[in-house]
Order: sequence, then structure tokens, then C-alpha cells
Amino acid sequence: MVESLNEWLSIASRETLVFFTAMVPVVELRGAIPLGISLGMRPLEACAVAMLGNLVPVVPVMLFLRYAAGWLRRFPSIRRASDWFFARTKARSRVIRKYGPLGLVIFVAVPLPSTGAWTAAVAAFLFGIGIRKAFASIVLGTAIAGAIVAYLSSRVM
Repeated sequence: MVESLNEWLSIASRETLVFFTAMVPVVELRGAIPLGISLGMRPLEACAVAMLGNLVPVVPVMLFLRYAAGWLRRFPSIRRASDWFFARTKARSRVIRKYGPLGLVIFVAVPLPSTGAWTAAVAAFLFGIGIRKAFASIVLGTAIAGAIVAYLSSRVM
């Protein structure tokens, strides 16, 4: 497994690595932009590629979470885990509860762990924010977070 991963990493372009890294929950663009810069990409280029990768899973998460959550709740162990995750997301999403779509922008724009596009998509579902408003808010928040991370990363590297 490690050998195949090393082989893939050696033939994949740096843009591909940044794009797919940004799709990973928790890591998202906060990890993908510094990766891109460390691989020799310009900060703006790394930011753009990471933003695209980070936003790819957002719409499917928002579209299918309702159905997946309902189906998975039939299994007791998964129900407990999802209840914990949804409760944790709601507890960390006070700004979204208070300000709605604008709160979603603020939530995503602050480049801290667990405030990325994935969590925002789940929070939008939990607070009943429509997909169009939620996606626009997540895009804007992702752009702000990307700019912050790219700026800070370019200063460090």
C-alpha cells in the first residue's frame, strides 16, 4: 500500500496533489495551500487549486446528507456517532445559528480546525439553510480563508 502511494505521489502533478488534499475533511485548504507552496506553486495558484478541490465535495454533501443520515440512523452504532457529530457541529456553529448565511461565511472564513467547507455544509443542513445560499456563503468563506492561509503560508515558507 505504501509503495503504491509513493508511486502515485511521484507521478501526480503538484496541482493534482493540492486539489485532492483540499478535498480531505479536516485538512481541506488549510493543509493544501501550504502543501502547494512547499511544492513550488505560487500562493495565488495554490489557493485557486485548493479552493476548487475544497468546494467539490460541498454540493454532494449538502444534497445527499439528508438521505444518507436518515438511512444510516437505522444502525444503532452509526446513529450514536452521527448524533454526537451533529451535536458537536451545532455546538460549534453558534455564529451560523445567529446570523444564518452570513454566519456561514464567517464560520468558514476563520481558518481554524473544524471550521472548513465540510463542516459548514453539515451545519447548513442542520440549520436548514437552502443549498444555493449555503453554497454561495461557503464559496465566499472559502475564498477569504484561502486568502488568509495563502498570505500566512507565503510569509512562513
